[in-house]
Amino acid sequence: MGRREWCFFISLIPLVEFLSITSASTVQQQCGDSGGGPAGVRVGYWSPSSSRYSPVSSIDTSLFSHLYYSSVSIDEKSYAVVPPSTDESSLLATFSSTVKSRSPSVKTILSIGTNEYKVDVSNAAFSRMASDKILRRVFINSSVELARANGFDGLDSSWIFPATQMDMENLGVLLAEWRARIIKESATNSLSEPLLLTATLYFSNHLFGMPDSNLDYPVDDISKSIDWANILTFGFHGASNVTTVDAPLYDTTSHFSVSYGVISWLDAGVPPCKLVMGIPLFGRSWFLRNKAKNGIGSPTAAAGTKQRKSNQTGIIAYAEVEEYMNSESTVVTYDNQSVAEYFYNGDLWVSFDSAQVVQHKLEFAARSQLLGYFLWTIGFDDTNSTISKQASESWHQYARGGLGTIHAGGSNQYVAFNSSSVSFGSWYSKTLSYLLSSVLLLVTLFH
Repeated sequence: MGRREWCFFISLIPLVEFLSITSASTVQQQCGDSGGGPAGVRVGYWSPSSSRYSPVSSIDTSLFSHLYYSSVSIDEKSYAVVPPSTDESSLLATFSSTVKSRSPSVKTILSIGTNEYKVDVSNAAFSRMASDKILRRVFINSSVELARANGFDGLDSSWIFPATQMDMENLGVLLAEWRARIIKESATNSLSEPLLLTATLYFSNHLFGMPDSNLDYPVDDISKSIDWANILTFGFHGASNVTTVDAPLYDTTSHFSVSYGVISWLDAGVPPCKLVMGIPLFGRSWFLRNKAKNGIGSPTAAAGTKQRKSNQTGIIAYAEVEEYMNSESTVVTYDNQSVAEYFYNGDLWVSFDSAQVVQHKLEFAARSQLLGYFLWTIGFDDTNSTISKQASESWHQYARGGLGTIHAGGSNQYVAFNSSSVSFGSWYSKTLSYLLSSVLLLVTLFH
């Protein structure tokens, strides 16, 4: 990037932050006063596959307000929620009690998502279930029963991803009926608060890499039916054949950025107090084709080596990143343009979120007045919980320091919002679209 483009980019960042703040402020009136509640939500996703190196008992629960068990899935024949296998059944049964024995105030949530080992079959089952009223009832009832039987405080929908616009519409119906069932169940269960209901989602109007990339989530149903949405603002560049930042805060050349993901939901009309921003505890790794070419955009030969914790090529846990960082042969670079960090060691190249990157991201989240953040997955942190601690400290610093509005997020007190009550055919939406289009055009012209 030349001097002119760099100056242009530096001037752009405050504009993007201003637009995110303006959008958040426009819908802030829907969020109400927190009433002195906790400073939003600090979420951690825990995977049972990490139990061998990060058991539930090792989690520093003081760093979180909510902990997710991620995840169980849907049965492709019965369309009910599938209890885990025998090996994992004890982990599910003891997850909530173990967490609460250390921090009784922490809420636990059972995430129900696409089976990562058979994605196509699992997504097809979600699609079929969501399209049929009877199957939706089977799925919803089984989810509530499983959550209650194992002491969870809430449920999460992690269907990754609906593939058609009809899937999106059916997702809206599913969430609405799920909320109705939770309300009905709580009315007959005087001993427990209503279950929380959240959803793990992507950009509001794009699902890149799908047959139809311009898909719109059912924004009104999401605003009305769930307690909050967890935005997947990472994992953007797994299939790249050049080195790239996997979860940049800013990207002048595409929509693959944290800021765009957040603004897409704000612009769609979802209140900021219903948005939780994702932060990865893993890095993306490649082998360089030429070790002398080691910056962003350098040609790669293959995905990085399979690591012990991630158990997949191209993914490296933060704890494993730290091991490389301690090597004298590792060269680390902080990229101001994207707000990201990367290193190379020989022919290995890795982009990741350092403590410094996390701090800047949470400043952005607080300025955008979001409800909070989530970490994926906490088993990838080091034994000192370095990133988890940095996230918690930064969030308290920025949210309580006046950059954002503190929202209550832990009381299981569901509030419905109607996003249509605010007009988004305003100058903001037009300005945002114009700005993003202008950025891409200008950068193209400079190049």
